[in-house]
Parts: sequence; structure tokens; C-alpha cells
Amino acid sequence: MKPRTVILSVMLIFLFSMFRVTVFAHEGREVGEWELHFGWRVEPAYAGMMNGPEVFIALHGEHEEEEADEHEETMDMSTVEVNLQAEVTFGDQTTTVTFRPAWGETGHYIAELMPMLPGDYSFHLTGTIGDTEVDEVFTSADGQFSSIEPPTDVMFPALPIVDNARIEALEARIADLEAQLAELQGS
Repeated sequence: MKPRTVILSVMLIFLFSMFRVTVFAHEGREVGEWELHFGWRVEPAYAGMMNGPEVFIALHGEHEEEEADEHEETMDMSTVEVNLQAEVTFGDQTTTVTFRPAWGETGHYIAELMPMLPGDYSFHLTGTIGDTEVDEVFTSADGQFSSIEPPTDVMFPALPIVDNARIEALEARIADLEAQLAELQGS
């Protein structure tokens, strides 16, 4: 192999391994006969960027059974009705998001959300997977998936710093000029 090919191969393996690490930055739970893996769709997650929660669902122990007996059929997730929503909490604010199937990925469900502030978010996941009731709370404060980071960590170039004193002085000057203009128009 040429040195250039080796270097390219090593770089691709490194990038792929980094991607796989972020994919598995989710919290796993068993709910009835199901395994759930919950987290942000993109991690690390940044404030002000479209993201949203995702949940991967599989029959508990499905992977071990597949390895034990390749001829035995496993449950087809596409035949299971999944109705999930989450009440998202940040501080004293809440909103509700509804999960939908991710395109082309059986057992993968996503919801849309743009977290606007850095910090920890909690998700009260409720609904059903087939006949199984789901009522679980996931929070980024537990460290199983990413807290929302400030966008300044990845912004380039840096935004200029807002000078509130200068803005207030300009607003006062505009108000003064408007008053003078009104006085001239009234004369």
C-alpha cells in the first residue's frame, strides 16, 4: 500500500470511530420487553442549533438471540405501533414534542427541537410501544447524554460584543432628535 492510502485509511477509521462514539452517547433503559436508548440526535448539542431528541427501540435481548440462533425469526419493528411524546423541561419552561419514525431506520424515532439555552434538559417520555406503556424520565444532568453547550464554543468568527451602554446612548440621542424634529414641525 502507498503511504498516502494508509494515511487516508487511518483517518477514515478515526473519523468513523469518533462518529460511533457520539451515536452511543445515549441513556439505555429496559421498559417491559423493550430496550430504549435515548439522547440528542446530534451530540455534542449546542444552543440555537436544530437538534431534537431521538429514541432507538429494540426488543430486549434481540441481538443476543440473533447470535444464538440465526434461523429463528425476530420481531419486525415495522409491525409494532409506536406512539411516543415527551414533555421537555428547561428550568420552569416546558413544551411537548411528538416522535415520528426516522426515515429508512426501523426502530429509530425522532422529534424536532431547537434548544435555545445552554444547560440541562429533562424529557418525560410517555406513550406506547405496541401494548407496552412508557412513562420514563431522561435528563442530560445525569451525564448519559449531552447537556446543551453554548454556541460560542464552536462559532467562528466570533460575534462582536454588544455594547449596551452605547446602544442606550444612541437610543437617547434618537429620542432627543425626534423631540427636536416634532418641535420644529409644530412651529
